Amino acid sequence: MTNFDVAIIGGGVTGSSIAYHLARQGARVGVFEQAEPAAEPSASWASAGGVRSQGRDPREWSLTLEATRRWPTLEDELDADVGFARGGHLHIVEDPADLPALTARVAREQAAGIQIRMIDGPELLDVAPPITPTAIAGAYTVGDGQANPPKTTRAFAAAAQRHGARYRTGTAARGLAVAGDRVIGLMAGDETITAEWVVLATGAWSERLALGIGLDLPLRTRAPQMLLTDAAPSMLQPTVTGVGRQLSLKQLPTGEFLIGGGWPSDVLVDEGAMTGRVREESVAGSWVVASAVVPAVRKQRIAQRWCGLEAQCFDGVPLLGRAPGLDGLYLAAGFSGHGFQISPAVGRAVADALMGHSVEALEGLSPARTLSFAPTAIAEFKSEPTGAMAAGLLG
Repeated sequence: MTNFDVAIIGGGVTGSSIAYHLARQGARVGVFEQAEPAAEPSASWASAGGVRSQGRDPREWSLTLEATRRWPTLEDELDADVGFARGGHLHIVEDPADLPALTARVAREQAAGIQIRMIDGPELLDVAPPITPTAIAGAYTVGDGQANPPKTTRAFAAAAQRHGARYRTGTAARGLAVAGDRVIGLMAGDETITAEWVVLATGAWSERLALGIGLDLPLRTRAPQMLLTDAAPSMLQPTVTGVGRQLSLKQLPTGEFLIGGGWPSDVLVDEGAMTGRVREESVAGSWVVASAVVPAVRKQRIAQRWCGLEAQCFDGVPLLGRAPGLDGLYLAAGFSGHGFQISPAVGRAVADALMGHSVEALEGLSPARTLSFAPTAIAEFKSEPTGAMAAGLLG
């Protein structure tokens, strides 16, 4: 039996950020990861790496504002390369009928403190020269950008270990250990590991572990597709998304275009193991949209294609807080395709909560809200064919 203050199941970007923030406060932390941090097919391996503050649910605003402040100095804080580049994020509109809704959304986000504004005309072309001429305006967040998810995940993990966190990689949790109405630890191999708190941060694998103790989380697994082109001359700084466009497109510092947007892949389950398989029709559809929004993409060829597994929550925002009806279990799952940007703030907030502090930024994301979800609606949500997450500002 090994005892921890906090045992974290999952060493992805969320789990490792939580581990880092806990360990530097002196907590005894154990992280149990079935593979290695940011290993295929986890979301931390497959993510597009968008660092985006705009277009978020208001319940995430506080976390995204904190994360926006931290990203520019995160490399110094973690003493590691995370690949952060501040190129901005541009959400374009092509149909005049869609302009009022976007303008209203920008006004709400400005009032919340997000550094966003509408741009059009010559400024639109200055910000994104290769953009389609059908774009009439865009919502622009200059402080947003991109980073490397595997590097960021491993940087958090390394920093956590420097502060004393213990990582057990290649160690899958067989289940949660329960005594009465309290989770007291986890089972890994032949061991029972005890802890004051167990954090479930295993992404798409969270639902299965929760079901093992009778906790039915409102999550489903999706496998969003990513495409990477060969290198092109540098021409695009911001990440580009668009109203009505299933697209997230950025140009990496090395010249390649990285194309996402939630196009569906197949989720494959074999004897409890999960992976994803890219669909050719999604590759074709994604390429058409990317080429339409940034015509220069047509000159490139697809060099790589992949998909990773992501847990999508019923209402589109993560479950962050104590599990309803159970002591000792803290949920950090269901980030629904947009958890990467807020990961530094999530780690800080969850660590503070587990150390006994009141954290206002987490109140709207509490899993207690799931008690009001209609069971029939949850069943329908889970039974929908495996496919894309909602099109929009993914990545």
